[in-house]
Amino acid sequence: MKEMEMPIAFKELLKDIEIKNAASAYVLIEANPPEIPNILKALSTIENVKSADVVTGIYDIIVYIVGGDQNEIGRIVIKDINPIPGVKKATTCMVVKL
Repeated sequence: MKEMEMPIAFKELLKDIEIKNAASAYVLIEANPPEIPNILKALSTIENVKSADVVTGIYDIIVYIVGGDQNEIGRIVIKDINPIPGVKKATTCMVVKL
């Protein structure tokens, strides 16, 4: 009779793989409407920005960003997004993994 092999535990399969728990967020931007094209151009130069869309409603642009952790997300918003001319307010919504 052939001996049955035990399945390998998932944790064991991943032991040699580095898993990075990247953080991500949506940034809701209120902007000066005539400056929206220039804001989009500036956002496209930020490495961590994965997408930026002009929307209707109380916000003008919604940006999706990814960083190493929530501190990096904060630095991106404070140092890279807030100073862009025409950005009146940027509200950061961190993505939560349930």
